[in-house]
Amino acid sequence: MSSIPVEFSEKAITAGSENAATPYRDFIRSREPYRSLLEANPWMAAPKSGEPLAWGEGRYYDTTVARKHPYWKDISLPQPTKDIAQLRSDLHEWGYCLIEEALSAEQNQLIYHRVVDQAQAERDLGIAYLSNAQQNLWSLVNKGDVFIRCMTHETDAIQAGKLIEKLLDETLGSGWQHLSNLANISFPGCHPQGLHQDQGLVGTYTFLDAPVLVNTVYILQDVDEVNGGTLIIPASHKHYIKGRGKFGELPPPVNLEAPAGTIMLMDGRTLHGGAVNQSDDLRYIITNSIIRPFIRQQESFQLTIDPDILANASEKFLWRCGLQATGTSSMVEGYGYYGSGKPGDTSGSIANARLAMDGGDYVRVGELHPGVPPSATPTIKTLQDQHESQRAFAYKVIEGIKLKQDQK
Repeated sequence: MSSIPVEFSEKAITAGSENAATPYRDFIRSREPYRSLLEANPWMAAPKSGEPLAWGEGRYYDTTVARKHPYWKDISLPQPTKDIAQLRSDLHEWGYCLIEEALSAEQNQLIYHRVVDQAQAERDLGIAYLSNAQQNLWSLVNKGDVFIRCMTHETDAIQAGKLIEKLLDETLGSGWQHLSNLANISFPGCHPQGLHQDQGLVGTYTFLDAPVLVNTVYILQDVDEVNGGTLIIPASHKHYIKGRGKFGELPPPVNLEAPAGTIMLMDGRTLHGGAVNQSDDLRYIITNSIIRPFIRQQESFQLTIDPDILANASEKFLWRCGLQATGTSSMVEGYGYYGSGKPGDTSGSIANARLAMDGGDYVRVGELHPGVPPSATPTIKTLQDQHESQRAFAYKVIEGIKLKQDQK
């Protein structure tokens, strides 16, 4: 094998990169918006693990609900309501809205007890995901049919489902997907979470005209300043927009106050964080994050979903979990190339590939050579024949080109 040009050697590349003017370095390393956030608001620095919490010093977690807060008590912040016009306005103006009785009392109790039981069982088995502040109960998709029905917003599981879908469609566009769906279980006396944007997963890149993430937060218990209602800085997304992706001085956060059964929709640019649970009991919420489909999902639903659930899932559920491929996303060995990305399109339903893999005899396309048959027919051939209706047309086009070439 001939040697590569010296310019391509590691030594030459290293030498050519010393003190180089790389145009994107400062942007990538800027740590915005959190650098400007902490510089302008030093009281917002999160306590380190094991560090005693400081009270009476104006720290971000030392707060209360809006109606008791000296800064916010005379300002009309979002209140739980069923009025879609008010909800739409609150989400835009304040970065969050509160849907009153989004879950009926019966629906809320069913979900609450399912989360409580599952969380206890996972702790008992020693498989729970625990931090100093909370337990995260991941993969709710496999842990109760009610969670699947909530993810597709069936009104028998979440009575405000259609209203929520409408607001999500208006905010993110109709092609949104689930980033993740988990329960957050706050421990008594826990440390607070640092204030952050859930949309921070896009890094330093700024999205100023609209969010790319909206959180749907299920309030399964009454929450307030005692049991750690979520910390939130109302309208902080507008400070971010005004600062073109940076933050200046901000008003103080408040604890969310809302009754059980409320669902909060929150703009992904709004600053918020887990609060201190000053009660003696665990505090339960569910966080179902919704994203524009070009964002990588936090939970790999393609791998996570139980085969039995997958085999019986609705087209809407598969679509929302990212199991519809297109020529630019989520293909499996090319399968999905003809997909439209729309629910029910068999040409892009990569659930078919997952189910074939679950069968244990999936044969991938390996190294091939003209005239030499593969040792076994690749499984993709079966998937193509069964599901890719456009493939026959594509091959007719190829045959037409070949025929014209032969006639020359």
